[in-house]
Amino acid sequence: MYVLCKDFNIKKASAIAWLDPDDYRYHARFEIETFGGTVCLGAVDLSETTDMTSAKVLMLRKDDPVKYIFQHYWIPEGKLQNADDKKAGAQYVEWARQGRLTICEGSDIDLTLVADWFYQLYKDFGIMLYKCGYDVKFSKEFLRRMEEYGFDCELVLQTKQTLSNAVKLCENDLKSQRVNYNENEIDIWCLGNAALEVDNNGNCQIVKVEGQPGMRIDGAVTFSIVYEMYRRYRSELVKLVK
Repeated sequence: MYVLCKDFNIKKASAIAWLDPDDYRYHARFEIETFGGTVCLGAVDLSETTDMTSAKVLMLRKDDPVKYIFQHYWIPEGKLQNADDKKAGAQYVEWARQGRLTICEGSDIDLTLVADWFYQLYKDFGIMLYKCGYDVKFSKEFLRRMEEYGFDCELVLQTKQTLSNAVKLCENDLKSQRVNYNENEIDIWCLGNAALEVDNNGNCQIVKVEGQPGMRIDGAVTFSIVYEMYRRYRSELVKLVK
């Protein structure tokens, strides 16, 4: 979709669909245990109430062009019966049964649990977080817990100027099937919901479809954040993996 707007100078006043289903629906699986002892880059899209919270890590293998993505999600208990989300295809209870999502008691999300997830990856599998990208919103408690664990976090502004190249790189990798995200059902849902907003300079950003409040895109946004961290620390990560 980005190529259409850029190469033919088609200006869009509103967002357009980011990806076609064939771009991200392909068979690719891995076992997280096989990455024991590796180093990863992380990203979070944090929320308190209305949206899901999403966390991802990006891992590499030596002499392998594929990026391996492992993820988890959180929602408040009050979202389980949200009519807009159900209409848009959310299956929160089933995803929680599958272990893909944590349902937090009450009406908000304890963001320290997200930091605990990164630590649990290290504790269970020896997967060490090198850097983690985050947006400034709702980040105080998350950052405090991350600091306690000794994890290094870095601000990634949610702007077209910051994320445009990361979005384009992620799109190209998905279309080339160089992303293995374990066919995660929540990722698939978010990618299918995601729209792309392109400015007159060709800079783009993942956004929600206007007027569709139940179509969550948190997982797609976290793809763009973790890809921005990859752009910033690609050389370091490759060296650490080797």
